[in-house]
Amino acid sequence: MGADLFSIGRSSLRTSKKSLATTSHNIANANTEGFSRQKVTAENNTPIQSGKNVFGTGVNIKTIKRVHDKLVEKKLNHSLSDYNFNKERTSQLSNIEELFNEINSDGMNKILNRFFNSFRELSNQPENNVVRTLVRDNASIVISDFKRIGNEITRVKDGIDKKIESVAFDANQQGKVIASLNKEITRLENMGGETGDLRDQRDNAVRVLSDLFEIKTYEDENSQYVVNIVGAGSLVAGGSVNTLRVGKVGGDEVGSYKDESRTEIFFEAGGSKTSISENIESGMVAALVKTRNVEIVNLRKQLDEMAHGLIGITNAIHKKGYVNKPLPTDQNGNVINDPSLGKVTDINFFKESKGLSQASLNIDLSDEIQADVKNITTGLSPNSPGDNRIAIAISKVQHEKLLGGGSKTFEESYLESIGSIGLATNKSKLNTEQSKGILAQAKNIKERLSGVSIDEEATNMVKYQHAYEASAKMIKTADEMFDSVIGMMR
Repeated sequence: MGADLFSIGRSSLRTSKKSLATTSHNIANANTEGFSRQKVTAENNTPIQSGKNVFGTGVNIKTIKRVHDKLVEKKLNHSLSDYNFNKERTSQLSNIEELFNEINSDGMNKILNRFFNSFRELSNQPENNVVRTLVRDNASIVISDFKRIGNEITRVKDGIDKKIESVAFDANQQGKVIASLNKEITRLENMGGETGDLRDQRDNAVRVLSDLFEIKTYEDENSQYVVNIVGAGSLVAGGSVNTLRVGKVGGDEVGSYKDESRTEIFFEAGGSKTSISENIESGMVAALVKTRNVEIVNLRKQLDEMAHGLIGITNAIHKKGYVNKPLPTDQNGNVINDPSLGKVTDINFFKESKGLSQASLNIDLSDEIQADVKNITTGLSPNSPGDNRIAIAISKVQHEKLLGGGSKTFEESYLESIGSIGLATNKSKLNTEQSKGILAQAKNIKERLSGVSIDEEATNMVKYQHAYEASAKMIKTADEMFDSVIGMMR
C-alpha cells in the first residue's frame, strides 16, 4: 500500500511541478511576439486490478501543447499579405505621384502651357528678340522638366529594383530558418520531446514570409512541412529550400520603341528561366513588381511619347520657316545661298529625336536655337518681318489632337497619365485602410486564442502550487504510514 501511495504521490508531484513550470514559461513570455501559450494535458495512469477491486495508479502528463488554431493562423497570414501589398503599393504609387509636382506652379502641364503661350506671344511680336528669348527659356524649362521626371522615374525604378532584391534575400533567409526548424522539430518529436516553442518560431518565420508573399503551408504525404508561395510553387519542403533569384528581362524592340526592361523573380532550382512574378498576387513583392513592371513602364512610355511628339511636331513646323535676318534673294524672291549666313531655313527647334525610346531623357534644343534666338523662325517667307504663320502654327499645337493616333492633345495625354496614377493611388489608400482593419481583427482573434492572460496564469499557478504541496504532503503521510507498519512488525 505504501509503495502504491509513493508511486501515486510521485506522479502527482511530477505533474504539478511540470504544470507550474509551464505556467511560469507562459508568464515569462507574456509579452513575447508570436508566443502561443502552452497547456499541460494530464491523464490518469492505467489502473490495476486486485481481486474484484480496481485501483487507480495516479496521473501522467499526456502532452504539453501550445494553444493554436491553424485556421486562425491562416487568416492572419492572409491578412498580413493583403495589408502589406496595399501598404507597399500605396507607398510606391505615392512616390510616383509626387514626381509630377502638379500642386504648385511648376507642374509639367503649366510649363507646357507657358511654352505654347510664349509662341502665341511671339506671333503678336515676331520681330521682338526679347520674346524670342522668352520662347527659348520656356523651351529650356520644358526640357528640364521632361528630364527631371524621366530621371525621377529612373530613381524610383532603381529603388524598387534594390528593394525587390532585398526582399528576395530576406525570403531566402527565412526559408533557411524554416527548413532548419523543420529538421529540429522532426528530430525532437521522434524522441518524444516538446516542440511548442520551435513551432512558434516557425510560425513567426512564415509570418515574415507572409509580409512578402501570400503563403500556404501544409504537410505532404511524407509528413514534410511545406511552405508554398501561392501561385508560384514551393519555397520550403521539409529541410530543403528552393532559393529565389532576381533578374531583368525585356528591353526588346517593339516597333520603334524599345521596351523598358522588367525586374522579375525566378526560382533558382534547375536554372529556371520562367518568371514567377506575374503569378504572385499578394504581399509586398507583388506590390513592388506590379508598380515596377506596369505603372513605371507605362509611365515611361507615355512620357517618351509626349517628348517624342513635341520634338517631331514642333520641328516639322519650325523647319518650314526662315530665320529672322535680312537674307539676299534673287529677282524671283528665292534666297541666295550664302555659306557665311549659315542655315537660314530647315532648322530644327529641338535636336532631332533618336527615336521614341528615352525621348524624355534625350530631348534638347538644337544647336542653332541655342546659339542665336534669331534662328527661331516665325514666318514662312524670307525677309517678311510681320510674317507670324510659323509661330501661330506652333502655338496651335497646344490644342490639337496629335498624340495617341490623333486622339489626344498634349494636355489630355499628360492629365491622363497623372490621372491614372492618382486614381490607382487613391484606390490603394482605401484598400490599405480596409486591409489594416482586417489585419487588426485577425491579430485580436489570435491574441484571444493563443495569447497569455496574466490573471489566468496567476490562478493556475496557485492551483498547481496547492496541488504540489498536497502531493508532497501525501508522500510524507505515506512515509509515516510505512514507518508505522515497519514498527509494528518489529
